[in-house]
Order: sequence, then C-alpha cells, then structure tokens
Amino acid sequence: MEAAAQFQAPGALITDDFQREITDALRRNSVLDGRLEYTPATGDFSTYYEQNEINGGEFVNPRSPSATPVTNARSPHSLKVKAITNQVNFGHYDVTLGQQQGNFEDLQAKDLDDMLNAVGLTHGKALWRGSDTSLSSPTTLEYRGIAKQITNIFRVGMTSSIVAGIRAKVAAMIASEKYLLRPSAIYIDPIALYYLEEEEREASNNSTQVSSLSKTVVAGIECNAILTAAGKLPLIPEPFMLSEENEDRPDNTDYGIAIVTERMIEYHYVGKKGIYLFELGTVSDLQQKYIGIKYGAPVAKGPGYAHAFGKIERPTLSKIG
Repeated sequence: MEAAAQFQAPGALITDDFQREITDALRRNSVLDGRLEYTPATGDFSTYYEQNEINGGEFVNPRSPSATPVTNARSPHSLKVKAITNQVNFGHYDVTLGQQQGNFEDLQAKDLDDMLNAVGLTHGKALWRGSDTSLSSPTTLEYRGIAKQITNIFRVGMTSSIVAGIRAKVAAMIASEKYLLRPSAIYIDPIALYYLEEEEREASNNSTQVSSLSKTVVAGIECNAILTAAGKLPLIPEPFMLSEENEDRPDNTDYGIAIVTERMIEYHYVGKKGIYLFELGTVSDLQQKYIGIKYGAPVAKGPGYAHAFGKIERPTLSKIG
C-alpha cells in the first residue's frame, strides 16, 4: 500500500486510479462505406442482369420501309454473400469485481462497441482490398475488393502529371458512344493526394483544377475537387485504398486511385445493413458472451466501363501506425 500511494498526508491517502474515458483515436470504417448503395441480396448468390448493347436501327427508303427484328442480350451476374464476425467474453469474476469497483458498465459498453467496430473496420478494409479472386466462384472467405473488380485500368508514371492522368481517363469515359457514363467521385490514397496537391502547388496554372474547387462528400466534410469532363469530382482521401510496392523500383509505391460511378457500386446485404449483436446464454464457464455478425458483399457493376482504377507511382512515404 505504501508503494502504491501517490501521496500521503494528514487526512489524505491518494492511490492510483484512472480516467473512465479511454483515449481512443482509432479508425473504424472506410469513407466508401458511408456512400455505398445498400440493397437487399436476392439470395445466397445475389444475382443481377446487365445489358451491354442496343441493337437495330437502320435507314430505309421512306416509300418502302421495312425493319429487321432484333434482340438485346442481357447477361446474368452473381456475387456470393460473405460474413464477418467477432466476439467478446466477460468472465463472471471480472464482471463481479468490476461492478464492485463501479467501472464495469463503462468498460463493458466500450468493449462491446469496439467488438462491433472491429467488424466495421474489417469490412471497410475489405471493400477495397478483399482477397477473393471471383464474385461468383469464391476462392476465399473475404470480399472481392472493389479495386480488384475494376478492369478499366490506367497508370500514372513517375514523371507524368497526376491531374492530367485523371482528366484524360475521365474524358475517355465521358467520350464513350456506347455508355452514358457519369463518374461521381475519385477515391485516392492520401499520400497520392499529397503528391497531387504538391504538383498543383508548383504548377503555374492550377486555378481550374484543384486549389479553388471543393465539394461536400458527406455532411460536414468537404474535399478538394478536380475539374473534369464529368464536372467537378471530389478527391476523397481513402486510407484503405489498395497500394503496393512498385515492382521495378522498391523505393517507390504504386498508390491506388479509383474513379467511380457511385450509384453503380452496391453492397448486397442479408437481413439488415448493419451488424447483428447476439448475447449467448451463460454456460458452465460462467462467461457472458457477445457475438457480432454482418452478412453481405460489395459489387462494382460495369467494372470495365463505369469505373477506372489507376496506380500512381511516387516515392514511398511511410504511413503512421
């Protein structure tokens, strides 16, 4: 007791205690999750149809018109619903002791919240970086990440302009005669965004690209924007964006960037959009057990035309944590 005391004096014996609020600045989800289109899954394999052509239409002699009947093919696509789970246990002795000390309710509430947040964190990372290789023939238990679903690819080399690369890819999408495309946002690794802003800061003419433009992405959050053929697109920093070490130059990193049509990125869920929380009955080990579980999977519809995924090669900056 003498060693544990912080201060002793007549009428005072101060021993160690702690603040009830635990310092916590940990990230718990991705930006994309707040802007996804959530829709109920149609089954264990959620199925939708996609049309990629409009056939027919021909000029004829107006005095002897005739038409040839045509059909428009519609192809089915499906994605396997996945599950993410987590659990926390409270031992009877620890619960009783915590109640006696008067701090159990606060700690239990935080631990339960953190258990659910861990599901959201895993979900947020896997939205972009999930390791599965197929939506319809899964090879892992994880999602197939959005970055890996998109097949419309571009690259910005070390000496190339990031702004020019983005604007050129958006222009190519808008110029499509086949598809009516309206990209709505650009998700970018925060370090790649830093290099983009540095590029603009050093440029002689940047008033129409980044520095003076901004756009609200969610309530209360405003991002810089870039002027493109699709209008002003917000540059949304996404820490979970897929980025990898450059194969040829290990000191450089290929930072990920995704130009997306957000209305065509969906999360197909089972049950409810959020996370289920279950309390299990106490058994012989006398533990209170709580389990959280989330059912669903993301899909980027039109992966070859409605979105574009790029890699921006720049010197590696170490990320904190």
